[in-house]
Amino acid sequence: MTQLTNFVRRYTSISAVIDILRRKELPLLDPQNWDDRNDRYYMALYKQEKKLGGLYGLCAARCSETYHHWRVFTGTSDGACVEIKRGAFEEALAKLEGVRFGEVQYLRLEQIERPKAIDVDRMPFVKREGFTAEEEYRVIAETGEDQKSALSIEFPHSMINCIYLNPWLPKTVAESIRETLRSLPGCAKLRVSRSQLIESSRWKRAGDEIVGKKAQEKLVLRARSVPTKSASKTSRSTS
Repeated sequence: MTQLTNFVRRYTSISAVIDILRRKELPLLDPQNWDDRNDRYYMALYKQEKKLGGLYGLCAARCSETYHHWRVFTGTSDGACVEIKRGAFEEALAKLEGVRFGEVQYLRLEQIERPKAIDVDRMPFVKREGFTAEEEYRVIAETGEDQKSALSIEFPHSMINCIYLNPWLPKTVAESIRETLRSLPGCAKLRVSRSQLIESSRWKRAGDEIVGKKAQEKLVLRARSVPTKSASKTSRSTS
């Protein structure tokens, strides 16, 4: 996979993308609803140690698309990916109180068990080595108020580089969704594209080249005049 330097990719659902575009807000969620129980435990320990009222997180990927990301982090046919301009995003995040962001570090058990392997402040940005394929980039927000299910931050459309629709969508459905997203206020020029991960014409053409398969000739229909029966009789009678 290719490491991204200028973008991070937030995998989510199409319905969530619509909500993000309409509200111009990006939600950070309660970590206690995350799938990885080790991750949840570390976030709970961190929240307790820091005596926080609320703790929220957003997970993104810092690499190009993979089958793993589409399958694990989206609802397949309902999945979408928001590719975020990292520079502008981090510039805005740095101005928010109680918000931190950065790349997740993956450690083996024997590494985390070493004395002073990490300090408390690093706990929200550490996961087990078995999750390395995620290539995760994380944003966390800390508040003194009681925990809620989500905390939203401002997210103008200008921070979006492109929105990718999942590769399992039929092309006609993907086009309809693309038109729907671009019909939302302020989204007329938004880049929306269906992922080609599982069906790439370039990949297929390369396969054709490998086996020496020639491209199929396209049938071209050309109009030509066909004499009618009456016209044929007239022609024979006058000859």
